[in-house]
Parts: sequence; C-alpha cells; structure tokens
Amino acid sequence: SSDVCIFLSVPKLMLDTIMAKNAAIMSLLFFAVLALVDAHSDPARSEVGCTCEPGAKPFESYHIHVLFYPDIIGHLNQNTHSSKFARSLRTAFVEHFNVPECEGDIFNQTTLCAFPVDATGASIANAAPFVAPNFAIFVPVDRYTDAVPWMMANRGDLDFLVHPNTCGPVCSPQDHLLWSVWGGNKWPVRFQLPTEHATSALTI
Repeated sequence: SSDVCIFLSVPKLMLDTIMAKNAAIMSLLFFAVLALVDAHSDPARSEVGCTCEPGAKPFESYHIHVLFYPDIIGHLNQNTHSSKFARSLRTAFVEHFNVPECEGDIFNQTTLCAFPVDATGASIANAAPFVAPNFAIFVPVDRYTDAVPWMMANRGDLDFLVHPNTCGPVCSPQDHLLWSVWGGNKWPVRFQLPTEHATSALTI
C-alpha cells in the first residue's frame, strides 16, 4: 500500500513542476505581448490604413504644379515659359474658379484652392521636389474634371504636372513619378522610388 502511494506521488510532483513552469512561461509571454501593444498603441495618423500598393486605395486629392523658368534680368523674361506668364495663368485660374488661397497643411484641404506664392509667382510650400519654380493648386477629387481640363486648355506654353495624393506624404514618390500626368513637356522631379518599384520598372 505504501509503495502505491509513493508511485502515485512521484508523477503528481512532476506534473506540479511542469504546470508551474508552464504558468511562468505564459506569464512572461503575456507581459511581452502587453509591452508590444503598448509600444504600438498610437501609430502616426498619416500611416493609419496607408498603402502604396497600386490601386489599393482611392486617391484622396490632387495637386497641379505649373513649372516655369526663374526670373532673369533682360529680354529672356519675355519667354513664354517665364514667371510673367505663370503669374498671369495663376491669376486667370483664381479668377475663373473664384478660389481662395490654401491655408495650413498642403494635403489637408477641403476645397479647390491656390497655394500662396512669393513675389516671383513661385509656390512657397511646394517647391522641394522640383528643379524649377512652380505654383500649385489643391484639387479635391470632385473638382478634377473642371480644374484639370481648364489648365490643359489655358496653359499656353507652360508645362504642368498633375499628381494624386494617395496617403499624405507617405506615397509621394509614387504619386509624383508613377501615377502623375503631364501637360506639355515632362520635367525632372527629385523623388526616388523605393527599390522594389525601380526593379520592377527595369524588368517591364
């Protein structure tokens, strides 16, 4: 009888030890998961639901960028690609559509508006990716069909880029280089595509 009790108590002792170890492991895993959740509990607003996968997300809005030659002293300012003609085109657009100047973030606008420019007619907030001065227009999705055709018909010799805004600044390289359209001549834009896009473009 005593032999039976000893026999039964040994497996029970082993079982208790195993269960205690398992409980300790589960506790560690639980706290590790809590730490990960806490570390990622508040992702950046601009990245929520963002994807740069082609066609995976509707375009949020558009920008029109009209590029022109910088002012130069002398007769070259009469060139039809110069600031003088760009300023005239911007004024005509603003008057035709009765649009206000955009205020605040370049992506978070709600109505058709023209971004502020300096004395030469160059946009103040939208200059970085371009190799020449430009003025810029914010175009909501529902104004594309009137704003863009007007610019096509009235640009004269000036060149312009229309690009979508897919996810704020997150997809800017793709917006400017892959999903844009040009009116007139195409100019360089100083964005670089992620490696996977550059590789796939070379293999097409």
